Amino acid sequence: MLVRRGGALRAAAVIAVLSGLLAGCGADAEPERNALQPALARPAKIAFDDSESIFLMNADGTGVARIAAGREPRFAADGTKLVFGGGSIATAAADGSEVRELTEGGYGPSFSPDGSRIVFARGGALYVMNADGAEVRRLGELPGPTGPNQPSSQSPVFSPDGSTIAFTRANTIWVMAADGTNPRPLLTDAHQNTDPVFAPDGASIVFSSNRAGGKRATIHVMDADGGNVRALTTEWSVGPAFSPDGTRIVYTRPRSAPESGAELWVMNRDGSDQRRLTDPNRVAQHASWGAGSER
Repeated sequence: MLVRRGGALRAAAVIAVLSGLLAGCGADAEPERNALQPALARPAKIAFDDSESIFLMNADGTGVARIAAGREPRFAADGTKLVFGGGSIATAAADGSEVRELTEGGYGPSFSPDGSRIVFARGGALYVMNADGAEVRRLGELPGPTGPNQPSSQSPVFSPDGSTIAFTRANTIWVMAADGTNPRPLLTDAHQNTDPVFAPDGASIVFSSNRAGGKRATIHVMDADGGNVRALTTEWSVGPAFSPDGTRIVYTRPRSAPESGAELWVMNRDGSDQRRLTDPNRVAQHASWGAGSER
């Protein structure tokens, strides 16, 4: 009887120990499962400026909020970061936090597709640097005179595959290799053609031009080789930018005198369904449409 009772006691002790171990494993496993839970979805946003500050809003125009001082914001392709000018070139997280100044001077910055480089204009020339501000270097030596009141290069943007940079020089749209070699005019005519932006699929470029007549520009689109130019808007409009999926275009419509300021509008890629996004009492310009995430 004593042997049997002792065996039972030992068995009970073993069961208690095993139960404790199993309970402990369960407690340890729970944080691991939580760590594997997907992050919250990040909705797509549109960034813009009012000449002094940068704002974010939802893609339908709601939820406008100021996030930083600066101008000409541009999202990285994945929508997680912004780069902007305004006295210096700086980057920030998509919500405006973690602002980091990279270099003094410069304007019109834009990320490479993989987010590793930034191209920008300074003193009429184009420069590229790493996304952390390191290794700033001038891109090529463009033909033509340089110096005050002479042709300058501005509004540089990478193609979706990162191989090409489009930019404006003396009211003409140019392209060159991403390393600054082989610069050449893409659209050469008597009109003022500015603000080139590649479609996400790389097949076309939208831009601003006064080719419709008069001094005021409207939004146009052309094939990536400079052919098949056609108008998308008829009202005064500039600064186009594609939605991440390439189906829509956001752009600026300056207001005519005696009013002043600018509004953001959106349209389908073919120019249809044009509608206002921002309050007419708010100055909104230089839009960039950032990608969201599903989780």
